Amino acid sequence: MQSNFCRNQSRNVALVSIAALISVTSLLSGCATTINESAPTTLAKNAVAETTIVTVDQQLSTEELLGQMLTTIDALSQAMQKSDRQTASNKVDQILLISNAVRPKIVILSDQLVADFDRVVALAQSSAERNRPADADKALRFLPLIIDSLGNF
Repeated sequence: MQSNFCRNQSRNVALVSIAALISVTSLLSGCATTINESAPTTLAKNAVAETTIVTVDQQLSTEELLGQMLTTIDALSQAMQKSDRQTASNKVDQILLISNAVRPKIVILSDQLVADFDRVVALAQSSAERNRPADADKALRFLPLIIDSLGNF
């Protein structure tokens, strides 16, 4: 009697082990995702590449340049909310141009303002590069604080 009990118990343990193995295998295979980066992609035939050359007037004051940047970050935020990646990319390019023009003017004022300014620019970039609309919104909230701080200098 005891030997039948041991055999049944061994068989039950084996069945449970097999069932667990099958469950884990099916669970793991269900989560697998493969990306074929060599797959061909197609573009809409009516898609027109927008190319605009943006320049920044180096003669503008720091406040005027930051005002332009604020307007551009607002447009970036709106483009990100609409998932308009092309416009967002163009706006980031504009922000970088303005940043390159205004940053040297801020460097002579305060190290802390430069760090804050660089953070705003980084947020604007990451919003488009990493598809993070919230980063554009953060940049839009932080830039006015920098503009207000400039009034203390």
